[in-house]
Amino acid sequence: MKIASDGKGELGFPLLSDPEHRTIDAYGLRDPAYEGQKVYGIPYPSVYVVDRTGRVAWAKVERDYQERPMNDEIRKALDASK
Repeated sequence: MKIASDGKGELGFPLLSDPEHRTIDAYGLRDPAYEGQKVYGIPYPSVYVVDRTGRVAWAKVERDYQERPMNDEIRKALDASK
């Protein structure tokens, strides 16, 4: 994996590879603004907090790639999921 070979060490968590866009399509996250372009398949920016039981405890999906949740907002969601 390219990420593991960058010299910064292994990741302590799994990553999802979605080359066929099945996951983003299942969740309605594919951004239609890129339809017909080489990069079609780019998802909306999304952040999920998953609790210890595997349940999505918090989610934030933005339609504008420049809008992202603040770290404090994510931290509150993490603290609330404990």
